Amino acid sequence: MRLNERGRELDRSAIVETYWPQINRAARGYENRPSLCEELTQDMAFALWRALGHFDGKCQLNTYVYRVIHNVAVDHIRKHSRQKEDELSEAHTLSTDSPESNIQKYQQQQQLTRAIHRLPLSLRQVMLLKLEGVDTAQISDVLGISDANVGIRLHRAKAQLAEQLKENS
Repeated sequence: MRLNERGRELDRSAIVETYWPQINRAARGYENRPSLCEELTQDMAFALWRALGHFDGKCQLNTYVYRVIHNVAVDHIRKHSRQKEDELSEAHTLSTDSPESNIQKYQQQQQLTRAIHRLPLSLRQVMLLKLEGVDTAQISDVLGISDANVGIRLHRAKAQLAEQLKENS
């Protein structure tokens, strides 16, 4: 196991566990087929665990984590691009609102999820990272593009999402 910049061993299992929610959300963002989403989640977690053995501390840990999981997602998309299906993504937990309100919220969430899945990969990556709360500078580092390009892609993604949602309403 590698040492971090302070000379302490990285607890790779603890780091994977800490980032599990982000791994899970990223997998769901890239894959809407439940069985393949589970496979992608496991692939991301394993790839991260392995990659942490090479983490040298030259960048922030969360930037490194996002870079690893999104590289795995890109490989997954390339591998499964011919097997696309139009399934609904996993149902999310409904709130205590009225049943009609819950149904409407669920339908809107599903519509947005499908619209995000239809974005080109370069725009989808930026949008998913932004939805995760990753700042522009980190998105730039993760994807290897300039801050300005992040802004442009984010703007284009929002415009395409708005157009798709407008067409579907």
